Amino acid sequence: MNFLQLCQRTASECGVSGTLSTVAGQVGSLQRIVNWVGTAWEEIQTKHDDWEWMKSSVLLGGGASFTTVALQGSYPLGTGAGTCGILAANFGKWDRYSMRNYNTVAGVSGEIFMDPISFESWRDSYMYGAQRLVQSRPVAAAIGSDKSICLGPMPAAGYTINADYWLAPSAMSIDADVPTGLPGQFHMAIVWSACIMYGYYESASEVIQKGEMYYGKLMSELESTYAPEVSSGETLC
Repeated sequence: MNFLQLCQRTASECGVSGTLSTVAGQVGSLQRIVNWVGTAWEEIQTKHDDWEWMKSSVLLGGGASFTTVALQGSYPLGTGAGTCGILAANFGKWDRYSMRNYNTVAGVSGEIFMDPISFESWRDSYMYGAQRLVQSRPVAAAIGSDKSICLGPMPAAGYTINADYWLAPSAMSIDADVPTGLPGQFHMAIVWSACIMYGYYESASEVIQKGEMYYGKLMSELESTYAPEVSSGETLC
């Protein structure tokens, strides 16, 4: 469903009267419906910051892919030379465990993963003294406070870096906008969440009850399928 259809369905489920033929220029109760649907979509996206359906992967035609520059250790967000090639507006966070590189000329047969390290470890190990002048194949990667990818050792030119990342939450603003990435069978979760907001605003307990029941069911299914797996930590000695 697109934004308009989601709003129309919400209005129908809540029993709101009036003609909702567009999301633009609405007033009163219909404007609140539009706002609640937009808010519901944003809240679902931010419930987890690593939803699988919000991931952009190099292997699926997305992600980040860029070439190293000699003695440039940090690659910020952006699309110009010496950047990660990713627009900041579309970016959520890096998948630290996906980062890899290969010699651009030799090709992917020699590709290796880079160890994820903290920014402090990168700073103290690779940006100190003579280490700043070492040009080599990067074997480690850290994330800077500005979301830049920091490579260690300082790279020589000619290595291709690949990394996956999660998209930033998107907003719906016009009729034809859709919930980007969210599988269609879960679109009604947006509707039911918006119904709950309506129910609390109007003190409509029957709408709240119905909304919570269906929203909870859909979100449970969504999380079991697309939320990150919970893994146990190492055994304490």
